[in-house]
Amino acid sequence: MKKVDPPSSLRLQNSVSERIVPKLEAQRSARVQAVEAENVTVLEGGTAQISCRLQNYDGSIVVIQNPRRQTLFFNGTRALKDDRFQMVLFTPRLVRITLTNVCVSDEGGYFCQLYTDDTHHLVATLSVVVPPEIPTVEVKTEAVEGGEVELTCLSPRSKPPATLRWVRDQREIPGVISQQENGKIVSVSNTIRIPVERKDNGATLSCEVSHLSLVGQKRVRHYSLDVHCEPTMPSRFHGYHHVRLINVISSQKPHLFKPSVPHKP
Repeated sequence: MKKVDPPSSLRLQNSVSERIVPKLEAQRSARVQAVEAENVTVLEGGTAQISCRLQNYDGSIVVIQNPRRQTLFFNGTRALKDDRFQMVLFTPRLVRITLTNVCVSDEGGYFCQLYTDDTHHLVATLSVVVPPEIPTVEVKTEAVEGGEVELTCLSPRSKPPATLRWVRDQREIPGVISQQENGKIVSVSNTIRIPVERKDNGATLSCEVSHLSLVGQKRVRHYSLDVHCEPTMPSRFHGYHHVRLINVISSQKPHLFKPSVPHKP
């Protein structure tokens, strides 16, 4: 069977289509809407800014949801009754909300969603840092001359965990570190046992806490050793008793000697 070529007009149309269609696809790709999210780290009690950057925005629906997938804002309109969240910016390029008085339970991924022919979404991760307070010192065993004293330095709340160390005369005292988690909050302690003598009474030990939120600074608790010592008898007391003894003896009435008188017959 003889092959029949298509008319020249059809060949021309196909040729034009082959050139035009890729250009249209390229233009369509260049106009595709997209969304970008930025991760945020904030101190507990501070204010977080959560931003969604838009590309080629054409007025489509923008939704922001919290980590529990509750809708916070729908196209700039509040959807969740939590006054800590505020819409501060809504433009074709940037949508931004703020969250005040941030707490650890607010941590997680916030969804920036753009509803077009295809739904686009990205997650902005909110991380909450909990700074440690000045540590406390607990006396586990009293300091007695010739014995050992046991001291525990405690930082009850931090995230991530704080670092504790004992220092005396600018030298670190090795201790036993322990951590206890309470949800995302961590309690850290450092316990030391050191021998004590009479000369250690009044010596100062320091417990230092460091943390990324303190930016190179430290929070310190100082503790002065109170060593219980055995009483000693000063030598002057022996002299005192000796003097009293002499006085007692010398205070006795003298014995009167009466010579005997010869008996006359």
